[in-house]
Amino acid sequence: MILTEMKDSYNNSISKTDIIFFDWCETNGIPIFKIHHVVTWEDWDNGIGIYFFTKTNRELKDLSEVEMEELKMKYLEFLNINNYPFSKFPNVVFEFDSDQNVTENYEGNYFYRLR
Repeated sequence: MILTEMKDSYNNSISKTDIIFFDWCETNGIPIFKIHHVVTWEDWDNGIGIYFFTKTNRELKDLSEVEMEELKMKYLEFLNINNYPFSKFPNVVFEFDSDQNVTENYEGNYFYRLR
């Protein structure tokens, strides 16, 4: 598979995962507002960063450690279902934040927040 097709396939696995993850969150009343990813798909890299955002700081604060762990496990499960290349990029790191924090502390710019 050429590099572009490989990256498209990997990106597709993440896009599909996001769709079913958002559906699962909605069904279970979990206020995940947005997801961002930091990924290179380069040989020197070994993973991906997954950033979950709630709308408000209060929603973020209300998520328990158990719920956050469940969200991580569910997202990993969905990545697996959607053929994420764990053998090549096994390091999946999660972070939680809020849109309110991005707005108040990063000029509303998610790029600034993810750096």
